[in-house]
Amino acid sequence: MSAFLPVSHLAKGGACIDCRRRKVKCGGELPSCKRCVRGGYGLDCQYASERGKTGVQLLEASVVKLEARLAELQGSINQKQPVLEIHVPGRGGLCQIGIDPSFRLVPPETTARDVVSLPYEWWEQSNRMPLEVAGLLMDYFAPYAFQFGFFMHGPRLCQLMFQRSSYTSPNLINVIYLWGIHLSGDERLLVHEPLFLKRAVQFDLSGQQSQHVVHNIQAEILLVAYFLRLGKPSSAMHRLNSAVSLCISYGLHQQASNRPIAALHLPPPRDSIERGERIDAFWSTFLFYKTLAVQERAFSGISATMDESIDTPFPVEMSTYEGGSVPSNPYGVRTFNKFIDAPGADLSHGILALVVKSAALFERARYYGMKWQSVSHSDEQKFEEDLLLFIKLVPPLSQFIGPYTKYTWITVVTLLQKCLVAAQTAANLIASFTRLKTLQHIHPIMAPLWYTVCETLIVGIRGLQLQDSRKVGSREHLVQSLNTVVHAMETFSHDCYEMKAHLMRLHGTFHHILPYCVL
Repeated sequence: MSAFLPVSHLAKGGACIDCRRRKVKCGGELPSCKRCVRGGYGLDCQYASERGKTGVQLLEASVVKLEARLAELQGSINQKQPVLEIHVPGRGGLCQIGIDPSFRLVPPETTARDVVSLPYEWWEQSNRMPLEVAGLLMDYFAPYAFQFGFFMHGPRLCQLMFQRSSYTSPNLINVIYLWGIHLSGDERLLVHEPLFLKRAVQFDLSGQQSQHVVHNIQAEILLVAYFLRLGKPSSAMHRLNSAVSLCISYGLHQQASNRPIAALHLPPPRDSIERGERIDAFWSTFLFYKTLAVQERAFSGISATMDESIDTPFPVEMSTYEGGSVPSNPYGVRTFNKFIDAPGADLSHGILALVVKSAALFERARYYGMKWQSVSHSDEQKFEEDLLLFIKLVPPLSQFIGPYTKYTWITVVTLLQKCLVAAQTAANLIASFTRLKTLQHIHPIMAPLWYTVCETLIVGIRGLQLQDSRKVGSREHLVQSLNTVVHAMETFSHDCYEMKAHLMRLHGTFHHILPYCVL
C-alpha cells in the first residue's frame, strides 16, 4: 500500500504551503505531498485552509483571543525570580571573577527532573520568556552544549541572559531555547519546536551591534549542529558560511595586534574572558568548516585564502582565560601555516586546539586522497610522517577528564585516521569510548567521519579477500573493527538523522559486504 494518500481533485487553495509559495503544482498527497518528499523536506510539508490550520496559524489565532489574559499575567511574568542551579558547560575550572556561585560549570552525571507546571501561553512571549521556562530550557541544553559546538563562557552567558541584558544577542537566546526544547523529550515543549525553529533562523544582522558578533557566531555554530542532526546538510552549510563570513568580516582570523585590516571592527575586549571567546569563536568556526566542507565537497577559494592569512593564536582552556592569561602573537606569525609545517612541534594549547589541528590534518589527508595524481611523492611522504608523529603525541584517554573532554578525545582520534592501521586504531578507541556510557548525544559531524572509518576498513577487507587464507585472522580483526564502528553509528542514529542517513548510505554502498561482516 502506498505511503501517500492521493487526492483525486485538488480544490483551489488546497496545495501545501511550500508548493503554494513556490507556485508549483502540488499533488495534495497526505501526510506529505510527493514534491516535498522528493525534495527531502517531507517532514516540513503542511496544509492549511479547509484541511486545517497549521500550527503557527493556530498559535497566531490564540494570541488574539487571549491577549487580555496575557496582559493580566504580564505583571507576574516581569517579577524578578531567582534562577537556581543552571548547570552550564565549560572547559575549565571557575576562578573568582565575580560570577554568581549558583552557576556551576559541570552538570551532574544524572539529573532527575520533576514535572514542572508551565506558565500559560509561555511560548508566545519570545521577547520576555518567563524566567522559570528560560531556566528550564537552559538546563536541558547545558549538559550537552559542548558536544554541539558551544565555546563561550557558560556562567557569564547565563548571567547576561537572566539579567535581561542588552549585551546578549536575541539570536543566540532563540537558538538556545530551540536546543533546550529539542533535547527536552517533553511533549509539552516539543510541540512548539517548529515555532522556535522559525524564530531561531530569522536572524536580523542588519542592525547587528558589535557586542553581538561573537554571540551570533555562536548561534550559527549551534544551528549547524541542529540542522546536521535533522539530516539537512545544505541548511547546515548555509549557517556555517554565515559564521565564516562574520569571522572574516570582523577580522577574527587575524587577531594579532599588528594586523588591524578587517573591514569591520570590534571594540577592545572588556577582559581576558571576552578576548578568549573571540579566539574560540574563530577556531570553532574553522573546525566545523574544515570537517563539514570536506564531507560536502564544498571546497572554495575562501578556505585557502583564510588559511594563508590566519594569525589568531590557538585557543587555550577556559580556565586560563578566567585566570587572566590569553595567548598572543605580537609578531603576526601565520598560525596555521606554522602548524602545517611542523604539526608535532607543540600540543600544549588545549583540547579545542587539539581538535582544530586534527581537523586541519584530516582535511589535508582527504585532499591528498582525492588529488593524489597531482601530489608529489615527497610531499605525501612528509605529510604521512608528520601525521604519524602527531598521532603519537595525542594524549591517551586517561588524561581526558570528564564527559566533555572524553568527547573531544574521540573526535580527535576519528579525525586522525588516514590509513588502514589508523582506521583500526580509531575503531578500537571508539569501542573503549562507547563502553564509557557517558554520552546520550554526539555531534552529528561524527556521522561522516565514522563513515570514512568504515570505508577504510571495508577497503581493507576487500583487499584481504583477494589474498590467501593465511590472512583470515587479519580479516576477522578488520571485521570486528567494522562491527564496532557500525554498532556505534546505530547507537547514536535513533535521534540523529545525519547518523541514520550515513548508516543507510553505508548499507546501500557496501550491501554486498556488510551482511557477511556485521554480526
